This record gives sequence, structure tokens and C-alpha cells, in this order.
Amino acid sequence: MARRGAVRNFETALGAIGVLALIITGILVTGWNPVPKVTDWWEKVSANAGKLSAPETSWTDRVGGQPSAAVVAGDAAIVTMRGTIEARGLSTGTVLWTKEADWAGVAGDDANVVAIVGRRGQGLQALDPSSGNPKWKDGDAIGAWTYRDVVLTLACAAMADCTLTARAPKDGAQLWKLALPGIGRVHNGVNSDLLGTRLFSDTFEDAVSAIPRSVPAMLGFPIDQRVQVVDTVNGKRLRQEEPSATSRVVVAGGRVLVSTATPKDGNCRYSLEARDASTGKSVWKKDGYNLRTSSGVGCEQRKDPSGADTVIVATRGDNREVFLSPRDGKELWAGNDGDEIVAADSQYGLVRTNGGKTLVVVNLTKGGKAWEHGISAKSDIAVTRWAVLVRDSSEGGKLLAYAPDSGRRLLDAKTSSDVLGVGEKGLMIGRGRTIGYLPFS
Repeated sequence: MARRGAVRNFETALGAIGVLALIITGILVTGWNPVPKVTDWWEKVSANAGKLSAPETSWTDRVGGQPSAAVVAGDAAIVTMRGTIEARGLSTGTVLWTKEADWAGVAGDDANVVAIVGRRGQGLQALDPSSGNPKWKDGDAIGAWTYRDVVLTLACAAMADCTLTARAPKDGAQLWKLALPGIGRVHNGVNSDLLGTRLFSDTFEDAVSAIPRSVPAMLGFPIDQRVQVVDTVNGKRLRQEEPSATSRVVVAGGRVLVSTATPKDGNCRYSLEARDASTGKSVWKKDGYNLRTSSGVGCEQRKDPSGADTVIVATRGDNREVFLSPRDGKELWAGNDGDEIVAADSQYGLVRTNGGKTLVVVNLTKGGKAWEHGISAKSDIAVTRWAVLVRDSSEGGKLLAYAPDSGRRLLDAKTSSDVLGVGEKGLMIGRGRTIGYLPFS
């Protein structure tokens, strides 16, 4: 009997394998792909099973692709997806316009906001966020960097030097034009990495990095293993720097920072020097400050320092974490033992204290503590121009937002949705391809 049962089970398994083989053969022959339909069905079931948040979003709707970010631009939300950019009315969620795009971003501020849409071989267009109508274009651009006060477009001839052009977001008026030596075609697309500070907190990274910020006074363009230092105010190339095997060169706070890490006695020895961007002369120098740019036994420096243009995050030789001014090398704030810096922008630094159970917000321009709140030790934290975000997954997906200057609570919601965008009056959130606008209280 046992043998007969084993044979029957074996025959059943063979039958199941045969059915599966027929299904796979049918898919290969007809080209039918069931995955999108199954995904759509699951997303509809998930959306119907619960709202995006509690309190509810002012509207919810589905978009055509997987959104990576949704930038609040005036009365519209600019939703970026692979191959597409779409504008939604912020108050109703109504589709305002849709464009095909190989890359896209948002530039400008207040009434001068524009959506930058790029197509390979066709340059870029700057579109009105509400109507989608073109405001200006650059037919030669292969890439762009989008800021609140300027759009930098890059055009490159075949196997020749590139041209960097600064344009006003509102109308595309040329502010200056500059030739960049070397082949810069690696900088195609939108907001490719430059040599400066990197976003410190990777929490809500796409949403935070999509918000246009003020252009730094100087930028470092990596071209052909060299750093081209560009004055963004006057449109001048100031100098060229070459990093060594043990050094990392970045541009921050109007200085050229050279971080050196050398292996010694099984550890890395650090030194940090700031040079004048015009003359190359040393302005200040510090030893023992680790910018967290190196890794490995050889102390190779593969990362840019964390922080913002006017502030960098470092660990002193006594293992205390500090905010440093790249301009003059002064400590803007120094933590106690166990304090952990978790996020920063040009105005505020976020620090975990008390074993990670207290969030302290440091005012980096005025100095000192701005405010503090108790948080979960496992919270995800980020800082933006309009809100400090704290997400506590251990409490069923609790999302809090605080005013950066005062700590006033702007939002207390329960959600497992992703934060896609942050605006002055609320958040764009999403789950799968379902998005919605969650206003602050």
C-alpha cells in the first residue's frame, strides 16, 4: 500500500509538472505575460483593503507606472516614473498632463517652478507645472542640474569638450556659458553626481533629493579623473584638482576640500585640508577628523562626505560626532559620547541622543539646540525644507512631521505608504501605483 501511494504521489507530481510546462510553453509561443495583470490585481486588492493613511489623503488615484518621486510644485504634483512624467492637481488629483521622458526633474521656486523633461537626442524642455505648456527649451542638452535659482544644462559635441550653460528657470534666459575641458558625456540625464556633499540620510531619499535646493556658490565636476571647480555665480572655471590614491577632493562651502586617509597600524589616519577655490592655497587644516569617505584595509576613499553645502558631518579622534563648517573649519556643534548624527541640511542637523530615544534638532546657522522630541529608537528620520519626518515602523507604520524651526507637530498619521514628495502644506505618499496627497494638520 505504501508503495502504491508513493507511485500515485509521483504520478501526481509529474502531472503538475506537465501542466506547468504547457503554461510556460504557451507564454513563450504567444508572448502573453500574466505578471502585470497579477500585479494590477494585487494592487487593487491591497488598495481596496485599506486607505493610504489614517487620517485619509484628500484624494487617491492610480498612475501608469511605479512612481519614484512626486515633487510639489505650486498647485501641482509632478510625478516621475520610468519613461513618463505626469502632473496631478494637488487639491483633486486630476491628471493635468502627461509627457514621455527619458529623465525629468523640477527647478525653480514659487511662481517660477518648471518641470524639466529630457529626451535622448532631443534636448530638454521646461514645462509649466499646471498646463504642461513649454516655457523654454535647450535642444542640445544631454543633461541638466535643477536648482531653485538656476538650471545648469550640459551640451557635448562628439569626442570634444562640453559646454555648461546656466539658465533662469522662469524663461530659460542665459545667465552664462562655460566650456568644460574633457569628455563630460557621463553626466547625461538629470542631477548626475557631482563632487560635493551627499545626502546624509537615505531615508525617503528619492523624495528628499527631488526637492530643488539653492545652487552652491561653487561646484565640482568630475571629468576624466579630475575635478573641475566651477564658480556658479560668475560662470568661471576656477581651477582643476587631481585626487591621489589616498585623497578625496570635493567642493563644499566655497572651498576645495581634500580628505586624506592613510593606513597605519591597522587603522586609517585622517587629515582634512580646505583650499581657496581660486588660488589653491591652504585656508585651514585639521587632523583626526573622519569624514566617513573611506573603507577597506587600504583606506580607499570612494564616497563623498555627508551633509549639505554649508555643513559636513565628521567623527573626531575621540569618537564624538560633529558638524563642521567647510568654510572655516569650525565646529558648528559637537555631540557627547553615544550621540549619533542622522541627517542634515544647510539649516538644521538631526541627532539621536539618549540611546536613540530622543531626537535633537540643532540650528546650524544660529547655533545650539532648536528643539527635541522623544522618538522610537528604530525610527527612520529625514529633514527637508518644510518638515522633519519621523517614521516609526514598530508602531504599525506611524508617520510624524514637525516644523524644522520650532518642532511644532504638522502631521500624526498611520501609514505604511512611501513618502514620494514633501511640500509646504503636505506630503505626497504612495503604495505601489496608488498615490495621494496627505495635507498637514
